[in-house]
Amino acid sequence: MSQQKEIEPPIRWVTDSWPNYTDKDGSGLYHELMRSVFHSGQELNVQYAPWLRALELVKSGNADFTGAMPLNSNYVMSQHIVLSQPISVLIKKAYLDSEILTQLPELVGVWRSGYRNELLSGELKSIVKGVPTESTDSGFNLVRHNRVDYLIDVRTILATHLAKQPDKLEFELVDIGSLNLYMAFSKSERGKRIAKQFDSRFAELKKSGKLAEIYNKYQQTLPSQL
Repeated sequence: MSQQKEIEPPIRWVTDSWPNYTDKDGSGLYHELMRSVFHSGQELNVQYAPWLRALELVKSGNADFTGAMPLNSNYVMSQHIVLSQPISVLIKKAYLDSEILTQLPELVGVWRSGYRNELLSGELKSIVKGVPTESTDSGFNLVRHNRVDYLIDVRTILATHLAKQPDKLEFELVDIGSLNLYMAFSKSERGKRIAKQFDSRFAELKKSGKLAEIYNKYQQTLPSQL
C-alpha cells in the first residue's frame, strides 16, 4: 500500500500569515513548497491562525503540521531545514549604536506573541526584554511612536514590512543571531507518516532541481543541511 493511501485526507496545515511565505491569497514560498510536496491529488487544507494558536492545534493533534520553527521536542520535526535566516531587530537609526548587542538588556523590545519562547536561543532570550504583540504592524507602530526601542523577527519578514513604509529610511535592520527553521508535525502516528512523506518528497525535489527553482523565485537561498 502506498504511503499516500495510508494518510487519510485531508492533510491539515495550520499557519500564521507571513508576507512572501504564507500570504492568504495562496502565494509565497511555503505555499509553493507544500503544493509541490503534497502532490498527485492529495487534499491539503490550509488554516490560518495566530502563531500560538497554530502551535496548540498541532500539539493537540487538531492539525497535522505547522512551521517553520527551530527544533522543538514537542513536535516531530522535519529532517530537512526549510529556512536559514538571520534574526534581526528593527530600530530607529537615531537610536542605533554599533554596540547594540551589549545594549539589548537595557532596551525594551516587542515581538509577535509566542516568538520569544519559540524562536530565540537561550542566550538571546536572556537579554531580550519587552512585550508581545499580535501583529508585525502593531509592533512596528510601537517602535515608530517610541513606545518600545525595537521590533524583533526573522530578517526577511522585517525587510518586507519595512519596504512598504513611507518612513522606511528612518529605520535600520541589525542582525543579532541566526536561525535554522524546520516544519513541525503532530507527535502522533499520523504526524510521523506525514513528516516522513515531507522529508522524502523534499529530498526528491532537491535532487531534481525543482526546490532550487522555488527558493530562487522568492529570492531565498536553499538551506545547507546539517
